[in-house]
Parts: sequence; structure tokens; C-alpha cells
Amino acid sequence: MSEKSNKELIAEAISKLSDEQKALMYPPLVRKNFVVRKSWIGRNQVITFNTKATPTKPSVRVTYDHDEVLQAMLPRLTIMPCWNKREYWSQSTDMPSTVKHLGKRELID
Repeated sequence: MSEKSNKELIAEAISKLSDEQKALMYPPLVRKNFVVRKSWIGRNQVITFNTKATPTKPSVRVTYDHDEVLQAMLPRLTIMPCWNKREYWSQSTDMPSTVKHLGKRELID
């Protein structure tokens, strides 16, 4: 019988928590960019970031549910070398177009 790794033990413990307990342990994050991480699966993590304004597009505040977005992206991510090597994926400008509909978007004044 093989022993479980620390990552597996942590994931197992997180999966047993209620959504309220997860919200207390993992409050909403404010970041500078869009990101999904394998190690954050199951946390019900809510993430907010601001896009950068351009001459043709205003800045937008984007809020998304990490698990929901990751589930939608996972089939594509699993074939990407960066995901397999680092277990995370980020984008500095905005959410990927394939999952933009999963985020809440608000114009920033």
C-alpha cells in the first residue's frame, strides 16, 4: 500500500469542508491577472482582477469562480506543456475568450 502525498492529503481534507468553511479558509483573492492553478481545485476560490484600459477598451473588473472556470478549461489545459510542468496557467490581459462568459464583468470608472 502506498502512502498519500501531502498534496493528496490536503486535497482530501479540503474536499470534506463545507462551502462556508472553505469561504473562511480561502477568502476572495484580488490579483493583477487571470490565473488557474491545479492546487486550488476544490477551494471554491473567487478571484477578482482588473483588465488594463486601452485607447479602444475601458478597464473592466472581472470576478470569476476558479473551479467553474478551471473545469471548462481543463480539457484544453491537460494537453499544454506549461500546465503539465507548472500546474498553473495565467494570462495578463483578460480571461480567455472561451471562458469569458463565466466571469462577472463591471466597467471601472
